[in-house]
Amino acid sequence: MRRFPLALVLVGALGLLAAGGAVLGAFQAPTGTDLAVHNGAGQTLLATRVVGSYTSSELPGTTVKFDFTAPDHLVEKAVEKSGKVEGRRTVSGSEATGVLTPVRNLLSIRGFSVHGAYYENTQPAANLVTPAERPDVTGTYRTRVELESGYVVGVFIRINAAEGTERVAETVDYRLSRIDGWMRSR
Repeated sequence: MRRFPLALVLVGALGLLAAGGAVLGAFQAPTGTDLAVHNGAGQTLLATRVVGSYTSSELPGTTVKFDFTAPDHLVEKAVEKSGKVEGRRTVSGSEATGVLTPVRNLLSIRGFSVHGAYYENTQPAANLVTPAERPDVTGTYRTRVELESGYVVGVFIRINAAEGTERVAETVDYRLSRIDGWMRSR
């Protein structure tokens, strides 16, 4: 009577599954550049104190300076180009943690590539809207990230999009000058 080599079949099947899993993992694993950006974002979000500023094309001529203390305390000051303070506010809760949104959003972006001292990602602007709106939106959404000492210290966003005849061109320049004990040298 001939015996069926079940053990060999099982070992062979497990080997194929393991090889398939390794190949699948290699294609789905984040790249080294994505890991660098994601790790930097994570370290920045874990900081107990983050100080920085941002400008936006939606607020021309105004710089918003902020001082965030974890878990949810924020002091902001809006300053005109002339140095005149336009306004100040102190907030807590989710409104305070919103100042870290540009860094938090980096965790969901994949496909960064290195360009000089920056990590860049360009994707269709349609990714910013609901799936139902995507067929009507054209243009790009570009994110540029600066890392230093394991932290995200700059996020620069440029949106050039259109929906029919409506055009959107927006930029955000988000710079951090202090993260816990790290301070920007320049």
